Amino acid sequence: MIGVALESRGLVKRYGHCRALDGFSLAIPRGAVLGLVGPNGAGKTTWMMSVAKLLRCKAGETVFSGSIGLLPQDSELPLEMSVRSLLSGYARLQGMSAADAARAAADILERVNLLDRADASIRSLSHGMRKRVMTAQCFLGDPDLVLLDEPMNGLDPVEAERLRKVILARKDRKTTVISSHHLLDLERLCTHVAFVDAGRIRRFGSLAELTVDGRTLEEVYLEQA
Repeated sequence: MIGVALESRGLVKRYGHCRALDGFSLAIPRGAVLGLVGPNGAGKTTWMMSVAKLLRCKAGETVFSGSIGLLPQDSELPLEMSVRSLLSGYARLQGMSAADAARAAADILERVNLLDRADASIRSLSHGMRKRVMTAQCFLGDPDLVLLDEPMNGLDPVEAERLRKVILARKDRKTTVISSHHLLDLERLCTHVAFVDAGRIRRFGSLAELTVDGRTLEEVYLEQA
């Protein structure tokens, strides 16, 4: 990993009197798999939404140049569309030709084990399958940065392991950020970890640095709490 993929500097975002981001600063190495760890309401999702330009901060800036894929924690899909049509449409919005979009949709559906449901409507899918469709869309076109908010929620163990392989295939090549309360997953996946609380980064480092002397990520996190 060489250089910085993304850097946020002093971000401030208020919701009324609450500061969701309170001087949030973070530099992510290029090719890293970064885990964001913190309590509910710490600012993790707000930061992701700001990076994706879905909300505007009152102060600060984020420096990033490249394509972004986003998996929100909660999202709705158009129920009457087929899986294939939906993903092909998303790919077309990225500027792909119809043929390239069809190939990209088929490729990512195979990787998330949904190719056999490609022509099914979103309405007919289980909750876990819909989550895999949303996961598939954020990897379309192999974006430079993928932001994943609680990506394992709703997945059975087999599909969760399949997603881990998709994430690990990007390591050292593209940058991925995972917000999750599943610390064992983060230990398996991440090269770096940032502890977030009250809208700020409280601690940041490589996984090897943070878990020195055989400590688990959970032990390190509880020491910070």
